[in-house]
Amino acid sequence: MKNRQNEDYHLEYQEEPIPADEKILFNGINDDAAKKKGMERVKPFRIYIKDSTQSVLAGATGVTRYGCLYVNLLWVKESFRGRGFGKKLMQEAEKIAQERKCTFATVNTMDWEALSFYQSIGYRIEFVREGFDKASKMYMLRKKL
Repeated sequence: MKNRQNEDYHLEYQEEPIPADEKILFNGINDDAAKKKGMERVKPFRIYIKDSTQSVLAGATGVTRYGCLYVNLLWVKESFRGRGFGKKLMQEAEKIAQERKCTFATVNTMDWEALSFYQSIGYRIEFVREGFDKASKMYMLRKKL
């Protein structure tokens, strides 16, 4: 990046994000959406299932934005899969979305991950993105709430 006269800036790469830096970006996007379209602020959510020692067994994270629930991460510890934890987490995320007046939900999954799981709880393929390593595909899914 070339510095202009009387300006001092640099490009910084972070593998582990600095929360204060991320908050600036998040707030900037929210402020622009509110100013330009009168949109509600993007709101994150995090839901965890923990054991008695507070170890995370499963969890879901994401945001509600502009009438949409977006589930960014859903994970269940391998030894706890098949017990309904994923379904429970998605149901809780969808409840949050309905409280926040979302009309639809989106999630994506790779071809080796959880496509059949999401389809079993009412998500439908909206489109497929190809071109990933090892001929992998990403499925973008959607569900009406």
